[in-house]
Amino acid sequence: MGTDGYGNTGVVTSEGNDYLHYLNRAINNIRCANDFNRVARKVRAVSASADRVVVEMMVEEEHVNSKKTLHGGQTAALVDMLTARAVGMTVRDKVMVSVELAVSYLLPVKLGEMVEIEAKVLKIGRNIAFAEAEFRRKGDNRIVAKGKHTIAFVPKPPATNGDPFEQF
Repeated sequence: MGTDGYGNTGVVTSEGNDYLHYLNRAINNIRCANDFNRVARKVRAVSASADRVVVEMMVEEEHVNSKKTLHGGQTAALVDMLTARAVGMTVRDKVMVSVELAVSYLLPVKLGEMVEIEAKVLKIGRNIAFAEAEFRRKGDNRIVAKGKHTIAFVPKPPATNGDPFEQF
């Protein structure tokens, strides 16, 4: 283990790691979920680095509200999951819990439109991390939503099967 570029020890560094492969493993784990994480089943990984993940998702019937636009709860859930995943690209040995989550909804995304979501780390401290997400309609590249997420690191409970994706 080394440092993550933010001075944090006990994290996995980029040396010898494939971030996109790691992101795809996390997404595949979500696709098998029967819990709330299933709301992110349709995201597809585009790119990943030590402090950033980019995914895209076609807005389908299961993602929309009665007006046939992307549901605000779906957007908020994706902000939560994807910003935590961006932090988790380097902080893989700590359990994360949300402290604060905020979303600004700027424009609607209609059923059948593709949205690209970029989640990136702003700062990682010893006990807390800050991240943000930006949602863009792929058709016109306009920002449709922005989210901020504050994440606390808590003591890790004993693993039941040793799977690092167990918490997601």
